[in-house]
Amino acid sequence: METIIIVLGVILFLQSLLSLGAAIRFARYALRHSHPRSNRYQPKAVVIVPCKGLEHDFEDNMRALFAQEYRDYEIIFVTENDGDPAYGVLSRLIKNYSRRPAWLVVAGEARIRGQKVHNLLAAIDMLNSIDRRAEVIVFADSDARPSKYWLSELIAPLGDKRIGATTGFRWYLPVRGGLFSKLLSVWNSSALSLLGERSSFAWGGSTAIRRENFERLNIKQYWQGTLSDDYALSAAIHQGGQRIKFVPHCLVASHADATFSELLEFSTRQMRITRVYSQRVWQVAAVSHCLYNLTFWGGLAWLITTTFIGQLSFTLATLLTGIFLLGATTGWTRAVVASQLLPANRARIQKNWWAYVLLGPMVSLVYLYNVFASAWKNHIVWRGIGYEMVSPTETNILHRPKTRHHSEPLPRSHSKRKASVRSSSQKP
Repeated sequence: METIIIVLGVILFLQSLLSLGAAIRFARYALRHSHPRSNRYQPKAVVIVPCKGLEHDFEDNMRALFAQEYRDYEIIFVTENDGDPAYGVLSRLIKNYSRRPAWLVVAGEARIRGQKVHNLLAAIDMLNSIDRRAEVIVFADSDARPSKYWLSELIAPLGDKRIGATTGFRWYLPVRGGLFSKLLSVWNSSALSLLGERSSFAWGGSTAIRRENFERLNIKQYWQGTLSDDYALSAAIHQGGQRIKFVPHCLVASHADATFSELLEFSTRQMRITRVYSQRVWQVAAVSHCLYNLTFWGGLAWLITTTFIGQLSFTLATLLTGIFLLGATTGWTRAVVASQLLPANRARIQKNWWAYVLLGPMVSLVYLYNVFASAWKNHIVWRGIGYEMVSPTETNILHRPKTRHHSEPLPRSHSKRKASVRSSSQKP
């Protein structure tokens, strides 16, 4: 038995070395990336923000979008209905920032796709009716707070037409603290390994794409029956022979706390979406975390048992220590990069540095749960709406919250749907 664990330990040690290597490559790329000069590519842009409910510091997050250091841009906010708590806040902000052109769209209920995707499509329809000058479309999430240079940073690389889209990513910052909130942040940070000069993924909460490219690749068609806006957009870009570039300074802070059940619900939902939309990524995660937990926790249990009977294995102890230290160094590297890219939140990240160093083995247990919980079920609940992901192009809505608003627009058919529109400025 000990021989088997040691063999697995050697394999896991090599896997941990590869993970550390990926973290170091990411750090070198992220920290050498310079800010774009003001004379670089800055075309007319529109920022689309789907909203549902009020996240922590929702109003501050939205104010950051109005305060971007960018010459010419507009904002389109979208809610499902005008009874959404976000609707009133957005209406007030649009009036308060009347010098920045902004629109508020009511999309209505989704029937054959995710509600977020439905909202995005309503915003695209709105854009096509009001402004043909916008050259770049940017997507942002309402739970993230970008820096004032976020928009210019995200758009600047699109001057190179070999780049199909640019992306940022989120870094969860615990608000009140707590073990499970820190586990959420560490769990989410592991995805940074997928990002770089040639990213495999464009995160929907911070993505920019040239409008002509969006139309040429027919992204709207990719979105018709999908739940995941970012996986579908990423697939379209890769199939079009283009690349996605991660822009390090577009890492954005997302302030959030989580209970144990919320941590499991969020992480499992992400893994179920991944299994449907990117089976290869899911399979790699499944194999690597099964190997880690079997070897590390199984090896630790074996080591403790044999120590009690006076048969301590120094070889196994050394292997497990090496595996832990490699994982700790990987977590520390990611935290250092985040603290440099998020200077306004550096103190908060550094305060929790120990979590990124020490909690890796616990996060792998969470991943193991996610793997088994996502292996057979395609059902998720997202923002109170139950979905069945039949395939990457087919989504069924299973249930919605019981509360309905009388003012909510209900389209007769998807082909004839028109979004209700309210704006703070008179536009043709």
